[in-house]
Amino acid sequence: MNQKHDKEKVIKCGIQLFSGKGYHHVGLDEICKTTGMTKGAFYNAFESKEQYLLATIRSFDQANIVRIKKMLTPKPGVRAIDLLKHFYTDMLDRQPKNNFMGCMINNMMSELGTLNEKVSAATAEGFENIITAIEPTVLQAQKEGDIASMHTAKEIAILLHSTFYGALTSAKSLGSNKQALQTMQVLFNNLIKKS
Repeated sequence: MNQKHDKEKVIKCGIQLFSGKGYHHVGLDEICKTTGMTKGAFYNAFESKEQYLLATIRSFDQANIVRIKKMLTPKPGVRAIDLLKHFYTDMLDRQPKNNFMGCMINNMMSELGTLNEKVSAATAEGFENIITAIEPTVLQAQKEGDIASMHTAKEIAILLHSTFYGALTSAKSLGSNKQALQTMQVLFNNLIKKS
């Protein structure tokens, strides 16, 4: 890559563009204008718009997993179920400030998941990485007796995050996070083990 362009910054620009507008609504001219790259430099660095998208998905996924693990790190006196509730509430609370940008993995999964094998594989891997990051906290909530153990921690993690993605998509469509927050609250109320 041309020394003039910091690849990490160029990829961060792509994350913002694709998360905010989607893949089909971002053209090469806009990418080049936003990143400051010429078309020649862009093609030299990424070969195609699809390869650029895949680089942004991988970068987003890596940063997202670091953030999830940090948010779900056990804290003295805090139950795992409360960490999970806060994790999902926090993400939904941030949506109005982010103009309901949603989650890049969810956005690309929705837009291109059935149309592009490479993007489908990258977003499926991103989703699996999220589940793997959430699963230990679900397991801890089961050990603490707050979530029933009739399903595996992985099954519960998939249910939580799939429901979250649906709620997030709804929030994005409605321009409001109120219904999404209620959806997650209903789910947690049904997951919490009754005494």
